[in-house]
Amino acid sequence: MKKICLYCFSGTGMTRYVADKLVGEFEKHQVAADCFRIEDAESRSVALSGYDAFGIAYPVHAFNAPKIVMDFIKRLPKADGMDTFIIHTCGEDHTINYASSDLLIKRLRKKGYGVFHNKLIEMPCNFVVRHTDERVREILDNANKAIPQTARDVIEQRPFRMRKSLGAKIAAFFGRAEWYGVFIMGKFFAVRKSCVRCGKCADGCPNRNIVMKEKSIGFKWRCGLCMRCLYNCPVNALRVRHPFRFIHVGKWYDPDLFK
Repeated sequence: MKKICLYCFSGTGMTRYVADKLVGEFEKHQVAADCFRIEDAESRSVALSGYDAFGIAYPVHAFNAPKIVMDFIKRLPKADGMDTFIIHTCGEDHTINYASSDLLIKRLRKKGYGVFHNKLIEMPCNFVVRHTDERVREILDNANKAIPQTARDVIEQRPFRMRKSLGAKIAAFFGRAEWYGVFIMGKFFAVRKSCVRCGKCADGCPNRNIVMKEKSIGFKWRCGLCMRCLYNCPVNALRVRHPFRFIHVGKWYDPDLFK
């Protein structure tokens, strides 16, 4: 294996952290690797010729791959058994999340991609549940230890599949309702008076759901609940209104931990 293409979707940066580490490990083994953002694939064709393997990295949303990832699969060219691997990140390494890639793999295989490696890597939770700094460091230490082995497994084409329970498959099936429910959820985002109108939320939104107006900021019906806007706001000006205030948001973790 000489060259790998990795497409990554990351909302709050956790999955991108893993993707960048993987690319670094590939290069340590003299394997060239290109990493692209999935949202950028809308503006150009997805070309995979010249690559020996193709990978997708994403965070688990409601026991599934995010809708933006599933839509990305539609734009992939047909393949003839191309070696493909999947890396998904989640706030808890639990069997309930192991079926998140089932539908994704089914659609990839239908287009001719041979998925041989499918692995979950735990990262600090950034949705509802907040970890302590000690727990964050423990999770990152475990991820940093797992990533080099994962890279070697991909390079050497070692199969890896997670055993999925019936409960995980049921959770994934019903969790797909989130793909459409988040459209409504996005309309409950609001901006505090502390907003400095820097435009980072609008520029960084992968679904182009946020628009800068003359005196305010507007939210459309295309939200994917990736929370990139919330976590990237320099003044913590974004919030969630009732009845969804139970979703705790904010800059929970020291960004230096993820450098």
